Amino acid sequence: MKGSFWRILVSFLVLFAAPGLYCSESTYLTVIYTNDTHSTMFPYGPHDDWGGIARMSTRIKELKSGGPNVLVLNTGDVFVGSFEFNKYLGYPELKIMEGLYDAMCLGNHEFDLGIDVLTGALSGAIAGGPPVSLPVLCANINLDGQPVLKNFVKPYIVKEVGGVKVGLFGVLNTIPIGYSPDVLALLADPYAAAGEAVRKLRTFEGADIVVCLSHLGMMSEVAELSQVPGIDIIVGGHSHDALSGPIVHNGKIIVQAGEFGRYLGRLVVKISGTGVSLVSGELLPVDASVRQDPALLPTLNALRDGIVSDPRFGPVYTRYVATAPWDLTERWDLNVPERDTPLGNLVADAIKTCVVEAGFPADIALEASGYIAAAVYEGKVVGNDIMRALPYGYDPASGLGFKIDTVLLAGLQILAGLEFSVSQVEYMDDTAMQVSGLTFEYDSTRTPMDPQQLVYNFMNGIWEWGRVDPFSIRVNGQPIDFTDVYWVALNETLHGFLISQGLIPYAEVSTGLFLYSAVRDFMAARRVLDYRAEGRVIDKSVQ
Repeated sequence: MKGSFWRILVSFLVLFAAPGLYCSESTYLTVIYTNDTHSTMFPYGPHDDWGGIARMSTRIKELKSGGPNVLVLNTGDVFVGSFEFNKYLGYPELKIMEGLYDAMCLGNHEFDLGIDVLTGALSGAIAGGPPVSLPVLCANINLDGQPVLKNFVKPYIVKEVGGVKVGLFGVLNTIPIGYSPDVLALLADPYAAAGEAVRKLRTFEGADIVVCLSHLGMMSEVAELSQVPGIDIIVGGHSHDALSGPIVHNGKIIVQAGEFGRYLGRLVVKISGTGVSLVSGELLPVDASVRQDPALLPTLNALRDGIVSDPRFGPVYTRYVATAPWDLTERWDLNVPERDTPLGNLVADAIKTCVVEAGFPADIALEASGYIAAAVYEGKVVGNDIMRALPYGYDPASGLGFKIDTVLLAGLQILAGLEFSVSQVEYMDDTAMQVSGLTFEYDSTRTPMDPQQLVYNFMNGIWEWGRVDPFSIRVNGQPIDFTDVYWVALNETLHGFLISQGLIPYAEVSTGLFLYSAVRDFMAARRVLDYRAEGRVIDKSVQ
């Protein structure tokens, strides 16, 4: 948290002596929460058994009617993840949410299509409808230069629930890979912003308790956000963690509810003169046992019909593409050394195959694990399953996502890129590579090396390296030649990120091929998707 933590701490010294911070009589508050729903408006998973906003609506309405003092929150990444988003750009989902939720905070994916699309969705301009009335929170964004958006996004609000003044504020992560440069320039230190929001809520707004809606991720919420004085509850998001029960750390109650609306979190706390104490917390399944809210079905059916009738999409919910004989997972098992995944291998193979068949060069293909969003489940695979797995990017003309580029890199640049990709694998897998035509090994217990330092070492005969074993790298079965060049197929955003890290290609070609179409066509040609982890990438520290 750098030096900002001490400034936050000093600003709170007066608060702990202030009267009336908590209610004189005990009150119970129920907090209902979701996070990282990613436009999963319709049921998904094996036999469509999980999620869906109509089932979620039923659950929320049942809990609201089951007792007093209920607060319903969403902690961001409502946008991006399905054909529902690519067709309607988030507006219908937000309008449904405003009848269910009390507030939401912004997630990084709310900015994927830029400031104008977010503004258009919240204002209703994008659909020619009324504005969204759901309070949207973010305390660490400066919107002075965006007056329309500033009307809809507030740093904090106060809601009175059962006689308790509940202060609510939002914070958003500032991880550079998640934003365009213009959006990143608007974001500030979330921890300093959290401290300032709590100070204002406690001092000027008279909040009895403070709830932070966080889109920082579980590690940051536990290790850093929990250090900010004056927060009582952290409702988390971004890392997609399904916590079966609350974590209590540094006196803060911390919860998170997984992803895609598969669960609805319920937290009950007691508020008294001694503060806020945990009573209970759990995740409630949103599955086929939950009746879909009949009030939403006409709207949802109309939305689905609009997608299917769009000539860009067609019958993406029903048309057979391929069969998955088992779940094709997108995340690796931490207990085994293989760091390739079944779906990652399939996607990387599809990129390489499609590029070569279209007449472009590709020795290897790369895809970042963070760009593979969801598993493909056992059984019939349809277009929306593929879109849910590969939802990122947006092309208005086609309604599809990332395009594929192919770039010419030196072997030494490939080594440097792989070193960067594994530099944070003990914390997150977003930058870890899934590969085709390439194999390599690394040791996550070694100290990572700056890629530029690694390049310098090898160019000057200094045989020192970081996590990636340089002599383990094989290109199509042959040892990599660090002085040779190789064509690398990858999505356009990953291409741009490599350049931002100083890995400038010797040549680059935009193929115009869409990642979604490449994977769909590869699946259709293969028919049976019998992919597993193969050991293309190995973490030698795991035995």
